[in-house]
Amino acid sequence: MKRAKKTNPSKRKRTGKTDLIVTETRRITTEPTVEIRKPATLAQALTEPEVAVVKPETKARVVRRTVRRAA
Repeated sequence: MKRAKKTNPSKRKRTGKTDLIVTETRRITTEPTVEIRKPATLAQALTEPEVAVVKPETKARVVRRTVRRAA
């Protein structure tokens, strides 16, 4: 069982009694990824060719982050 990593008390965020609200704006992009599928067995490898498959890959990226105190 792994132990939690101890953090230095001076590096912790000291927020006191006020809460912080974090608002993020994200941009989601979908890019194609090419994957080459090979036959699994020797018999398939001798009779079937390799096939290229295009898979869509979705990535989320944070564009803007704002931090403000709650009233």
